[in-house]
Amino acid sequence: MDPIGSQPFSVTVAPEADGARVVFKGELDLAGTDAAQNAIAQAEETSGMLVLDLSGLTFMDSTGLEIVLRAARRAHDSGRRLVVARPSPYVRRLFELTAIDQSLDIVDDVV
Repeated sequence: MDPIGSQPFSVTVAPEADGARVVFKGELDLAGTDAAQNAIAQAEETSGMLVLDLSGLTFMDSTGLEIVLRAARRAHDSGRRLVVARPSPYVRRLFELTAIDQSLDIVDDVV
């Protein structure tokens, strides 16, 4: 049984006209690592911008931070734009506390 308030992790990939959007929901921790990495890898197969939509994340631990940072590094190395869209207040605060917000392109919405 899940603890009170915990939400199972899910991730979906949606192709978009200018790239792909990866939508995360629930709690991204060690248990969701494989699913998150696989979804990002699938999205990276498309060309164009990669959007990580974190609006549905209620929790993210250091493994989630590492996944985002590695995706950002791969995007940078390949000359591709990676955008972190609509992080939840919790995730945005985590980015600020770890100073990761200084190296990511964080937006409230992608036009």
